[in-house]
Amino acid sequence: MTELKSYALSGTRELILHYMEKNGKGIVLDIPSGQGAFSKDLEDVGFTVFLGDLEVNNILYRNNRVTQIDLNADLPFRNGNFDYVVCIEGVEHIENPHHLVRECARLLKDNGCLIVTTPNVMTVKSRLRFLFCSYLDYFRYFGPIKGESRFVLEEYDHQHINPVFYGEMKHILTKYGLSLEKVETNKKVKKGRLTHPLIKSVIKYKTKKRFPKDPFYISDTMLDGEDLIFIARKNPSGSLNSK
Repeated sequence: MTELKSYALSGTRELILHYMEKNGKGIVLDIPSGQGAFSKDLEDVGFTVFLGDLEVNNILYRNNRVTQIDLNADLPFRNGNFDYVVCIEGVEHIENPHHLVRECARLLKDNGCLIVTTPNVMTVKSRLRFLFCSYLDYFRYFGPIKGESRFVLEEYDHQHINPVFYGEMKHILTKYGLSLEKVETNKKVKKGRLTHPLIKSVIKYKTKKRFPKDPFYISDTMLDGEDLIFIARKNPSGSLNSK
């Protein structure tokens, strides 16, 4: 088989796979699956995986459970069908994260696990970039991508259009019947040796006063982590809010 390209940030797949192996085998929905690199990782260790992507021709790992899906639309699966729904680097590409999380919650069994990753736009580095350049990390450019020919879709369909912040995702998960268990990161971003410690201290001081009950806002994962990896669990018989 041709080597499968992964669109996840370095270390993200490995961290999630380790967590899932410890948590127990089950049925997984991998959306968007890309070429299927993470789906193959999962099936190699005993998970049963359903793959979904907007462009199914891009999925190279074929296991007879491949479905074309649009993360902006309703997902074509039955309620309570999955032990895990994994969305690696997908939520920042879509119009409505509320709709996506609501659909994922619907598809999960009680106590099922939702894992969502997205680039961390709340690092010290990203905040400074926004202050001086008026854009967040990973959200600089809109327009044709030179040399990008992965899909037959319009180029702008592959770009980051929706930065997702920690507080926003925490709220969305709670709203649709999920409890946030933990937030991890794949690795720390590079930082300036001179200015970073001072600015980080100021951010911690100001943020702690504003969010005294949630220490994650001033954690190293938040301020230095490259990717945010949200791990949440569906509340037993938890009801979903109406649309």
